[in-house]
Amino acid sequence: MDRELRTILVSTLLLGIAVILQSTVLRFVALKGVKPDLALIVMVFVAVRRGSMSAQVSGFLAGLLEDILSLAPVGFNALLRTVLGFFYGLSAGSIFMDPVLMPVLLVLVATLLKGLASSLLVVLFGIPAPGFQIFAGPLWLEVGYNAVLAPFLFAPLRRLKSLAPREKDRV
Repeated sequence: MDRELRTILVSTLLLGIAVILQSTVLRFVALKGVKPDLALIVMVFVAVRRGSMSAQVSGFLAGLLEDILSLAPVGFNALLRTVLGFFYGLSAGSIFMDPVLMPVLLVLVATLLKGLASSLLVVLFGIPAPGFQIFAGPLWLEVGYNAVLAPFLFAPLRRLKSLAPREKDRV
């Protein structure tokens, strides 16, 4: 099987597991209704390690699964994760990944961008979101949650051979 296809399959499986965990188990650790976005953290890892194509495809499929499992309009999360996967994938091979600081920074910025893009889509398409405010308290809770969890998720993901950086992207 082609290495790129194997990477897409493995990353899609990991993102699918993350989405299912988010939708089920993580509601028990929610603070004020806010859960960490494990799928976003995994997608950022995949994008930085393997590039845009892997992150876009697996992000799109995981986003569709998230749309199906949530009350979001179908395509909402798929679009967000595809776009974020593309832009983060552009940095593949150009970022030195230390074990703590870079995962925190990358995921922190990704969560803020997700919040901004979500806000833009809600306003642009007139999606009803009662009590919705751009950059309100829940976003900052999610930013903190994701930033704290990033190094702990990046560490085991580094061990997966199918998500190792491409030869041309090694720094």
